[in-house]
Parts: sequence; structure tokens; C-alpha cells
Amino acid sequence: MTNPPISPNASARTNEHDYLAWIEQPLPDVQKNEVALDSGSLAKFKEIVTFASQYWGGLSALVMVAVFIVALILLVTNDALYTWVREYVIRTDAALIAGAWLSFGKRILAVLAVLAVVGLAYQVLLRYTKIGAERIHAWGLSFLVLLLATINVKLGVEFIEWSGVFWEDVKNKNVVAFIPGLLWFAKLAFASILVSIYRIFFSQLLQIRWRTWLTEQFSERYFSQNRFYHLEQIHGQDNPDQRIAEDLNRLTDMAISLFFGFYLALLSVYEYSKAMLKLSGDLDTTIFGRAVHIPDYMFWAVIFYTLIGSFAIHFIGRRLVKINVLRERYNADFRYHLIRAREYAEGISFLQGDAHHLRGARHFFTIIRANWYHYMHRIKALGFSQTIYAQLGIIFPVIVAVPRYFSGQITFGAIMQVLRAFGELREALSWFIDNYGTWAELRGSSTRIFNLNHDLNRVDQLHAQSGLQVAVNNVGGVALTHATLSRPQITDNGAFTQKSQVLDLDWQISQGERWLVTGASGSGKSTILRAIAALWPFGQGHIDVPSKGKMLFLPQRPYMPIGSLREALSYPDAPTRYNDAAYETALEMAQLPQLKNRLDEHNNWAWLLSGGEQQRLSFARLFLQRPQYVFLDEATSALDEANEKALYQTMLSFLPDITLVSVSHHPQLTQFHQKRLHLEAQSADAAGGFKPIQSVI
Repeated sequence: MTNPPISPNASARTNEHDYLAWIEQPLPDVQKNEVALDSGSLAKFKEIVTFASQYWGGLSALVMVAVFIVALILLVTNDALYTWVREYVIRTDAALIAGAWLSFGKRILAVLAVLAVVGLAYQVLLRYTKIGAERIHAWGLSFLVLLLATINVKLGVEFIEWSGVFWEDVKNKNVVAFIPGLLWFAKLAFASILVSIYRIFFSQLLQIRWRTWLTEQFSERYFSQNRFYHLEQIHGQDNPDQRIAEDLNRLTDMAISLFFGFYLALLSVYEYSKAMLKLSGDLDTTIFGRAVHIPDYMFWAVIFYTLIGSFAIHFIGRRLVKINVLRERYNADFRYHLIRAREYAEGISFLQGDAHHLRGARHFFTIIRANWYHYMHRIKALGFSQTIYAQLGIIFPVIVAVPRYFSGQITFGAIMQVLRAFGELREALSWFIDNYGTWAELRGSSTRIFNLNHDLNRVDQLHAQSGLQVAVNNVGGVALTHATLSRPQITDNGAFTQKSQVLDLDWQISQGERWLVTGASGSGKSTILRAIAALWPFGQGHIDVPSKGKMLFLPQRPYMPIGSLREALSYPDAPTRYNDAAYETALEMAQLPQLKNRLDEHNNWAWLLSGGEQQRLSFARLFLQRPQYVFLDEATSALDEANEKALYQTMLSFLPDITLVSVSHHPQLTQFHQKRLHLEAQSADAAGGFKPIQSVI
């Protein structure tokens, strides 16, 4: 997909016009890191179900728990129970009340028995199956929410019955029945509030547990096997941090909300349809001189009204899906631009690039603003249609029911029942309308998550297809056997090919040897170290290496974690692994004695220390951890010759038996090495790439 035709120097109005024209272009397919959303609803639903099933899982758990939950629902929510409540609880006869509470006690005991069986089944599944605690918890919370939703709808039906009786008593000025009617309402309201609150609470609990599970799954995949490194290496997914931190939250929140909301809507349609059909009646009228008989006309009026509204809402708001996808991407790009400016603040300042970055920030925000204007216009149109739909829904049932009331076919109480039943049924049938924006946001977030998952799968495929095998030996030393290293290229369909061969070498590094790797920039010096560290999967051949605990790689730009100086020095080991004396000795040897008193200071050391100080700190890390194999990739490039020489002398004196491989352009380092591997460009008639030349220094 091409970028929007927006220039930083163009006017805002022109940018917005260009953007609105560009937005109408179709999204590219998934192989180009986007999803064709307009035709992918079914596939998207399937992927969401797949994600959910991985969390919920366990068919046996589903069957067993479903049996007990259904039994519980039948006991708690059947019509007999509500008839019992309506007929006995609100009455004042002592004998009836006593009998009612006895019946209620029996029902409570039955419910407790079912819950005990469910609890026992839960313990059995948890202990003696391989389904896992998270999945069983998920199923338990899911069915609990469904149960509460079912009770909620049943209480809504009871409210309809109450409204008919109560308002008819009010119309007839029945003072005796007024107080019991209010008590009936109070009991229903209290039960409804309690059920609604706990339904929301358990839904939120399920949402955070599902988000926790998905976050752990994606975090583990993202950080294990250096997948985060390879994503950047192959120019894969943009802003994976936002996708894991924010989009997973939106995905779980909206998916659960929509799922249980849809169940509640379906159940409501069923229950309120029964009530509406009971009240509806037939309509006999004349249309164009012909007699027309419409059975249950009020029910069909609700259906017709809702279908027309749903179609209109869909037509107006269908573009919101794509707009939401792009909005998230543009905001992420804007934030990343600001983060990059902070990360490279000094370099930008030295080059006086503040104006350039200001133009870039304005450029990105112009795109965001154009997208937001587009979003506003769609929301405005959607809001108009939704508001008109809701306002007409207030008067429409009155217009529909009044003819039967005027003709004496129904009472005033029945009118109030119709209004409430119509409202509840319309609300249930309007689930699609009310949640259209949420569905659009869900598809946007799920698209970003599925694209991230797609790119992680591509990284896994890359590893599986790699012909470069790295194995840990027990003998010692490093050996590259027929190792061919290549550069990757991503084709238009998302596949990987070997763009060009960098070099082909057989190289043996014995224990205690010190090698200097030289060559022109781009010859593959750093690539060799990446291959030894198992970071470079592009190529063929075999590499034998010692265990990772024996090796230490010092890159040109060392990583400095935010935290205490102890954490920066011991990384990736725990700070408690070394005592104060070891830390102070390491800093002295790295020519950083001024930092000995700052071991417990928390700071962003990458910002606080200069480039040369950071490289010396990485040497202090080396002196602290004492590896057997050290690989230096331009690790002294920011140091002057005197400091560089002093660090090498200290290292070889402190660790005389280490195996050393240094990648450098500095000729003065020759004195500290025994052998050289020089990478030289091949002649024009050769196959291309570089050829290694080994020599003794």
C-alpha cells in the first residue's frame, strides 16, 4: 500500500483532501502486512474463535460444565420460580408466605447441591486432566456470566409483567394494590441491579485473565529465540510494542463485550418476542381499497423498524472499520517519531535537525488530523442516524398500539407493557446498530494482532527454512564448516529469498586463540559474529559453538538497561550474583573509578554516559562476568588509541586464557592478536561477495 500523498510543506486543507481521496483505495492483502477487511469478516471471526479456543480449550470441560450449568439454569430461571415469586412473595397471607419460603428453601438446597457437584467436577478436571487451570477458570467464568445474563433477561420479562399490573392499578386508582406493587418493583430492581453488577464484574475478570494469557503468549513468542530482533531485521511489523500493550487489551475487552452482548441480545429477542407476541394482536385495515389482515402486527412492526434502522446504520458506518485500522497505525507512527527524536536527541541536536523533526512531527500529525476529520464526519452521520432511530423508537410503539387501545381491545396497563416490551425487543434487535463502532474497533485491533502473529509465524518459517545450523559442542572452540552467509530479501508475497551471497568460509577458532577480523565496510565482519551468536539464519552450513554461558559479545553500541548501575554492569545476570568488591574492581579496571560510589543509583545510563564511557562500561561487564570466549564488534570505536590499548592490555592480563575475536578497522589492535581473518572483495568475474583470507600476524 502506498503512503498517503501528503507533503510536509502542503497546506492542511490540501493534505486532508488528498487523504480523503486516498482513503477510498482498497487495503492490500495480508501478505503485504495488511488485511482486506471488507471481505474478511468470516475469516476474522474464525481467527478470533481460534484465539479464544486456545484459551478456553478442553471439549470435555465444555461438555461436563455445560451439563451442570444447564441444570442450574433450569432450577433458577424457570417460569415456575417467577410465578412463585409473583404469586406468593408479594402477598401478605402468613400461611402462603410460610409455604412459599419452605418451597424456596428446597430450591436453594437443590441449587447448592448442583453447585457442589460443579465444584467437585472442577476439582477433578483441574487435578486429573491436562486441560490446564486457566482454561477451566475461563470456562467457569464464561458460564457464570452466561447464567447471570440469562437471569437478567428473565428479570426483564418479569418487569414487563409488573408494568402491566402496576399501571393498570394506578389507572384504576387501586390504593390497596399500590404498596405491594412498589414492593414487587423494589425486589425486581434489587435483583436486577445485583445480577447486572456481578455480570459486569465477572466479565471484566474474564477479560483481564484472557488478556493476561494472550499477553504472556505473545510476549513469550516475541522475546524468545530473538524473534523481536528478527522482526526488526526483516523490516516486519511496525510498532509491535503497541500491538502487545494496547491492541491485546482492546481485543479481549471488545471481543468479550460483543460475545456476551450478542448472547444477551439473542436471549432477549427470544424472551421479549414471546411477550410481544402475547400482547401484539391482529390488525385489520384497508390499503388501496383492499382489506388486509396482519396477524401479530405489533411484533412485525418492531422487526421491520429494526431491520430498516440496521441497514441504514451499516450503510453509513461501514467505512469506520478501515478508518479505525488506519487511525491506530498513524498514531503509532507519530508516537514512534517522537520516541526516535528522544532516543537520538544528541545526534539530532549536533546536526541541528530540530527543524527537520518538527516538520516530520507536523507531517505525521497532519495525517492523524485528516484521519480524525474523516472519522468525525462518519461518526456525525452515524450519530444522526442512531439518534433519529432512538427518538423514533420512543413514539413508534405508541402509534402502533394506540389503535387497539382506542378500540378497547387492550387496557392502559397493556399499553405500558407494549411500550416496555417494544423497547426491550428493539434494544435487543438493535444490538448490531449499537455495537457497530465497537465491532469496527475490534476488527481494527484484531487485524493488528493477527498481522503481528502472521509476522511472528514468518520468523518461525525463516528459522525452519534456514540451512545454517548452530550446535553447542562439549569440546570447546568455534568452528564454521562450509558456512555460506547471505543477505535476506522479502518478495512481494512475503516469502524470503537469498538476495546475495556475502561470503563462504571454513574457519576454526581454537581455545586460547586471538583473532582479528578486518575488511571493508559491508564485507560481512559483523555478520560472522551474528551467525556465531545464532542471530543470523540466512545461509547454509554448520557452526559449532561453546555454551552461551561461556561467551560474551560486546557490540559497538552496548545495551544499558534503565535501573541501577549494578543492573547495567551485571546484565543479563542478577545484580545479587556479584559482591561490591567485584563491581568496584571491574570499574577500576575499565577506567571508571568515578562510578564506584554510584552502584545503587537508578538512572538511564545510556543517556547519562558518553559513547566512550558506555563502551568502557561494557568492558567492566566483561571483567565482572569473566567469560571464556569474547567477541568484540567495534567495541572500542568510540575510544582514543591510548584508552583502547589500555583496555586490551588489562583484558589480556586479567583473562590470559580467553579466546578472543575482534572486529575492527584499527590497525593498532594487531599487536593484541595472533591471527587475522581478512574479508576481501572478489574479482568482477567471480561469483560476487567477499572471500576470506586467513593469515598469521
